[in-house]
Amino acid sequence: MRTQEYRVSASKRYQVFISATYPDMQAARQALMLPMIEHGMIPTGLDSAAADGNTLLPVIQKLIETSDYFILVVGGRYGHLSPMGLSEIHREYIFAATKRKPVVAFIHDNPDLLDADQREATRDGQVRRDDFVRLLEEKVPSFRWTTEAGLAELAHKVIPNLMREHRTPGWVRADQPGLGGGAEAESLKARISELEKEREESLAQSRPALKTLARGGDQVALDYSCNVYEGGDCKLAMVTTRISWDQAFSCVAPLMLNPASEPVMQKALEDFIVRKALADVQTDFPRAHAVRNVVLAAHSFNQLKIHLRALGLISKAQETDNRGLPLWQLTAHGDNTMSQVMAVKRSVKL
Repeated sequence: MRTQEYRVSASKRYQVFISATYPDMQAARQALMLPMIEHGMIPTGLDSAAADGNTLLPVIQKLIETSDYFILVVGGRYGHLSPMGLSEIHREYIFAATKRKPVVAFIHDNPDLLDADQREATRDGQVRRDDFVRLLEEKVPSFRWTTEAGLAELAHKVIPNLMREHRTPGWVRADQPGLGGGAEAESLKARISELEKEREESLAQSRPALKTLARGGDQVALDYSCNVYEGGDCKLAMVTTRISWDQAFSCVAPLMLNPASEPVMQKALEDFIVRKALADVQTDFPRAHAVRNVVLAAHSFNQLKIHLRALGLISKAQETDNRGLPLWQLTAHGDNTMSQVMAVKRSVKL
């Protein structure tokens, strides 16, 4: 069977952060253990509600950042609310999304079947839980379960597909250097670098004609999520803003004078969006007075990246970041375009 390719190997393990409410989902966590271990995964996670969430938050974020995958288990509860009005598992999901972690959600199909202490006690809590479920089903692969046995069986099917669709670096034992490095690995890296360069050159030759592509003052629609503060309440909202391609390019271009990582590029775009986010959200939330935690949607960031590449403004660098993810740099055309778009023009006519 194909799935055998992604089971335990002698050389690699994959760290997985499991996010779930506690203690109501403890049995569900345990049901995931065997499928994960059989597929070479190292389960990890912390119950942030067991202590002050802000105290544990840096530890949890570090665990998520160093994990290869992020798995959410949602039962009948939204969970303990943080000071910002979101549950701890919701905050963990947002952080994993900003770090571009492969995410899968296992969602209980009928919370009414759960015991009373495994469900939200208030109508407000139930609404928050259902809104969170809808958000997950829109954004990430989501699967329904009703029993722990059914969850374990579902995980056996989902995990191989997750690993096949999202290849991650994984972890190699320190006492097995021959499996994770050495001359053979360096040779492979050099060959990969050569092939990447050939691919970039091939793509450059096959790009569509520039006159057919949006650019300059043409507008692009960008989707993002954010926390909206309105009348003392905090809500998660999905918002669309419009900026010009020149504005989008100006956000990231100076960062790519040297090769820049995708998270750095995304953060620069989010910092620009923050300046106009309040005006964006007031269309749907007229009484909104503050906006926090702007997160650019993955599909919008990918659209920008691909389009700037198609315009010949950026290209993939030969080197990668410390996690093996691509770095991007300006092309000669991109450098020249940056100067034309961003350089300050003289106000005095000659």
